[in-house]
Amino acid sequence: MWLPLLGAFFIGLSKSGFATGLGMLTTPLVASAMPARQAIGIVLPLLCVADALTMGLFWKKWDAAAVRTPLVGTLAGIGLGMLFVNRVSNKTLGLSIGIVGLTMVTLLIVRSRWYPDHVYQPRTIDRLLIGVVCGFSSTIAHAAGPIFALFLIAQQLPKDTFIATNAVFFTINNLLKVPPYLASGLITWETLRMDLYLLPALPVGILTGWGISRLLSQKHFDWLVEVLLVITSLHLIWTGLR
Repeated sequence: MWLPLLGAFFIGLSKSGFATGLGMLTTPLVASAMPARQAIGIVLPLLCVADALTMGLFWKKWDAAAVRTPLVGTLAGIGLGMLFVNRVSNKTLGLSIGIVGLTMVTLLIVRSRWYPDHVYQPRTIDRLLIGVVCGFSSTIAHAAGPIFALFLIAQQLPKDTFIATNAVFFTINNLLKVPPYLASGLITWETLRMDLYLLPALPVGILTGWGISRLLSQKHFDWLVEVLLVITSLHLIWTGLR
């Protein structure tokens, strides 16, 4: 059961703000040791706990305005995700998320290279659409972390604000997924018992990531997140094409 334990550690590591892209590898790791439906049911409660712990470390450092409208969009995304959760394979979704993630990283690098002083000011429709995309991909495979991370990085939020805002968005997003997951039988007493076994790996990952992030400057922090997002996106594309 070392793969699920490693997945739980990666959840903590990604929720600390360090190695954000590693969060996308959690579901594939857990799914490699058990059926996919059981895997996503196990991962969701762990995400909820990890987000709550992260909010505690960065309490009131979030930008509430940055998440308000995307959370409206995420309701539609969750609804769409639940409609297709039994029909869309993780492999196909992983391929599409990888392509989207790589495209967004490329655009972000172009913006940073040619428009370094330009801060992205998302329109209301942009915020709604990012919420729909995050809600959908999060419902299917808990794979929305890098997408929302790029959305925040493009707005040039300070490091602590980035981490706290990301945690607020996914705390609410993941709690909204709990009722439909329960109704669909994705979360059961069996999956919750497995969560208790994996739970200790979460604070270890969060504290590890938090300690590393304290040592990095804002510039190096943004660069590291972007590099890891590229690696993760390429991994998902490679996995989807195999």
